[in-house]
Parts: sequence; C-alpha cells; structure tokens
Amino acid sequence: MLIVIAIIGILAAIAIPTYLSYVNRAKDSEAYTNLEAIYTDETAFNATNSFFLSIADPSGQTFPTGSSASPIHPYIKGGVVPVAYAGSPFTCSGLTSNAVGTLETSSGGSITDVAGDGSATIGFVPAGMVYFVYNVAAEAPAPTEAAAYGVYPSTVPSSDATYLKCGSGFLAYAAGNLNGSNLQIFANDSYSQTTGLLAGTTY
Repeated sequence: MLIVIAIIGILAAIAIPTYLSYVNRAKDSEAYTNLEAIYTDETAFNATNSFFLSIADPSGQTFPTGSSASPIHPYIKGGVVPVAYAGSPFTCSGLTSNAVGTLETSSGGSITDVAGDGSATIGFVPAGMVYFVYNVAAEAPAPTEAAAYGVYPSTVPSSDATYLKCGSGFLAYAAGNLNGSNLQIFANDSYSQTTGLLAGTTY
C-alpha cells in the first residue's frame, strides 16, 4: 500500500505542474489570437481613415502589476452592446480623433451612450471572459525607433493607453499576470506586423 501511495504521489508531482503549464499556455494563446484580431481591425480602420486609433480596455481593469495575479474578466460589462455611430471617415486633428464609437447600455426604458474607449470604433470587442488587458497606443511615427527596437513605440508599456489618440503607427499590447509572479506583455505593431513577447516569460 505504501508503495502504491508513493507511486501515486510521484505521478501527481509530475502531472500537476505539467497540467498547469498546459493550461497557462492555452491562456497565452488568447493574447496572440486577440492581438492578431486587433492588427486586422486597425489595418482596416487605417485603410478607410488614413490613421490608426488608440484604444483602452473598457472592462474597468487597470494595467496589471508584477506582484499580484490579474483576474479573469469580461472585456465589456454584461448587457453592453458595441455600436460604432460616428460614421466614416473619422478625422485626426492634433493627434486626437474627432469621434469614437460607443458602447450602448440599457437603463430602465432608455438607452445611454457611454464612451467605448475606441474598441467599438475599430470593431474589436471580444466576447466572454478574458485573461489579459488589451490596449493600443497610436502616436506620430518614429521609424528610427521602430528599426532599432523592432516595435513601436520603443518602450515597454507600463500603464493603460490613452484612447482616442491617433497617428500613423501603433503598438497593440496584451498585459496579464496569470500566476501572480510573471507579468507578461505581448504585443504587435504596425511596423513589424508580428506578435511577440515584450516582457515576462511564456509558459
């Protein structure tokens, strides 16, 4: 009996970390999938409007820290419907967009328009629960920095993006801390056109 228990303990010690690693790798794939979607949406928006748009995650979650696990959360609150209302093309003046799509909420018998933080405007509103906070920073172009660092802008993000900013380049990023000790920042941009890991380690 003791031998059987010991064998079960050894198998559990091997299997459980492997299983948890597999689960976290699956969570990482969410970031890749949604960042590719953002790249497609931003590219389509730029084709019509001739600029890229900054967006901020409308979930209410702030940029995660390196010392605590970030929660699973809905990208938009329950009962909220994304609506892009401002028409096309949008205009960019002084690095700020003239208008933004909304997220409509039903309150009693009325409909209230609330700021969509840019997501509704480019058409990026993932359904269900997500593990990462998603932002897009769009500024004036910096080709020298892009060439030197391979991303735009050159610095690793440490806070939420300021939405409605507009420019001819963008950095889209997903930030999360799945286990409380590994702050991950995945990103893609309008220069490299690929998704990669800027900070933390993959599972």
